[in-house]
Amino acid sequence: MYKPELKYTSNGVPVVSNKELDQIGERMAIDFDPSLLLDPHPVDIDRFIEKYLGLHLDYMYLSHCGVYLGTMVFQTTDRLPVYIPEEHCAEYAHVDAGTVIIDSSLEVEEQEHRYRFTAGHEGSHGILHPSYFLNSIGSERRDETGIYVRCRADFRKCRQSGLLLPMSDDERVEQQANRLSAAILMPQNSVKLLFARDPYNRKASWIFSAVDRMSKVFNVSAEAAFYRLKALEIIDDSAQFPL
Repeated sequence: MYKPELKYTSNGVPVVSNKELDQIGERMAIDFDPSLLLDPHPVDIDRFIEKYLGLHLDYMYLSHCGVYLGTMVFQTTDRLPVYIPEEHCAEYAHVDAGTVIIDSSLEVEEQEHRYRFTAGHEGSHGILHPSYFLNSIGSERRDETGIYVRCRADFRKCRQSGLLLPMSDDERVEQQANRLSAAILMPQNSVKLLFARDPYNRKASWIFSAVDRMSKVFNVSAEAAFYRLKALEIIDDSAQFPL
């Protein structure tokens, strides 16, 4: 398994650029599945998490209303809040360290794209952020002292690094997990290979076609495909979603 060498702030946040995250994600994806270099196709994200990263994958209802889609557990706990729909009540669950939990509401076919990105996002926390969350143990700023991170359904809407206001540490680690998840699910050179015989075009019709093609080839949502094309500067940064 490829393990990136990272530098960290005093708070444990990786000091890493978006381009470096693209390189890390691609290197890990290709190391896991070398055929991606010649044949763009969906990454088996479950197998990537369990067999390549060595994490355990589990499923629980993380809330009663779907506000949390995933959790990365860094340290064994007996106090992970979960919801038991059969009993209409919340309780605490025992979860071992190194577990990725996906909300059970995503275990349906129509949620496959959200499931895949969420799994990649939580796995990315496992790759990048143990130092950040475990560094907060004993602090007052985080409940459950950094033992786990619960990611909300709106995590993909976190602010982008291009804005003038600086990100908080919490925003930064969410943005990093988003970028790395996209880089694993849609490795940059696999994307470029996909369009190698199809010259980039700034017209709306080409963008719509490119997003649809990306979505089908890599088994991701149209939204994830759109923002990945923007991140790789294949479509103009001024383009807006939905198309």
